[in-house]
Amino acid sequence: MIHLLYSADYELYLGSLAQPEAAVLLAPTAQLLATCEKIGIPLTLFADVACLWRYRELNRHPFPDQAEAQLVAAIRQGHDVQTHLHPHWITTRFDGARFHFDPKDYRIGTISPDPEACGRLARIWLQRATDHLTTLLTPHAPDYRCLAFRAGGYGLQPHEGVLLQALYATGYRIDSSIVPGARFATPVQEVDFTAVPALGNYWLAPATGLATPAPQGTGLFEIPIAACRFSAQERRAVRVPEALRQALALLTNRPTPPVRGLPCTLPATPDDTTDTLAASRLKRAYWRARAILANDFQRLELGTDLRALLACFDRYVRTRQSTQPEEPLFLSMNIHPKGIHPAHLDTLTRFHQTLLQRHPGKIRAITFQQAWQLLNRDPVGMCGQTAPASR
Repeated sequence: MIHLLYSADYELYLGSLAQPEAAVLLAPTAQLLATCEKIGIPLTLFADVACLWRYRELNRHPFPDQAEAQLVAAIRQGHDVQTHLHPHWITTRFDGARFHFDPKDYRIGTISPDPEACGRLARIWLQRATDHLTTLLTPHAPDYRCLAFRAGGYGLQPHEGVLLQALYATGYRIDSSIVPGARFATPVQEVDFTAVPALGNYWLAPATGLATPAPQGTGLFEIPIAACRFSAQERRAVRVPEALRQALALLTNRPTPPVRGLPCTLPATPDDTTDTLAASRLKRAYWRARAILANDFQRLELGTDLRALLACFDRYVRTRQSTQPEEPLFLSMNIHPKGIHPAHLDTLTRFHQTLLQRHPGKIRAITFQQAWQLLNRDPVGMCGQTAPASR
């Protein structure tokens, strides 16, 4: 059985907002939840709780009040809410619609040069997150438990041992921060998941870190965001149609949805300020197509390219089931509501419907709480094999 956990990072843009918070996060999340209801899948919202704390500290109460009301409504509808933590919010300064923070505060492991200090802060914040969500949600769902975590910016590193220790000590039992094979760096973060185990699922513990599975049934159970690297043939089949589609959209100046905000870092783009309008479109189309064609890495993150998502799912499942053929497979798809529009929701619908057609009776969409209930039936029997690190 393939257990597919649809999840969403419930967060604002971290650099600046171009629209009010309700338009940036609440409205697209409402549309996402409505789509999930329509196609019959439960969604887990990983709530960026530190953002809500900071807004309240600065007496900006309407947004956190509205966000918490939406989280409660999601729980009542049978969805799930778990912890997402961007620790930089603790000290973020507001400048109108812009946010400013020290880059070292973006990840728990870089807040202090002392790993033990990082661990102490992690315990404080994780316990506060657990208390926050438990107090908010248990009146509406008595069986609710805060047990799953996703690091902001996937930032489990550095000093992952102290973070894993803090997670376990504060009651977390599932992590969903790892994107197998991902490796990237920005001014605020560094992620390197190229050496994680090449297994569908495994256990994480402070003593073994991220590269070696922990003993069966101990520590935190990892439910990664599925990802893969395409072969040259797969890349041609998947990337060429999308490169042509996006290039044509730029050349014909098709309307694009309004920007809701900006991330805290932006990639460099070609400077076309001195070009004519036609030359600018041509240049942007060229660079966009080139970037798409050069990319062999794909994570299961909701976009508008259905081919890429299906190919990623198929390759990930095929490779993971080859190492653990007799065991259930748990994997997550991630969604960022702040960046989705109707085309994304259409893609989500077609993605799920296609999976059900291709894998009849073998796909089950569940929440993270449901995953833990399944694991509790036989925690030691899940994912007991060892495997070489993925490359």
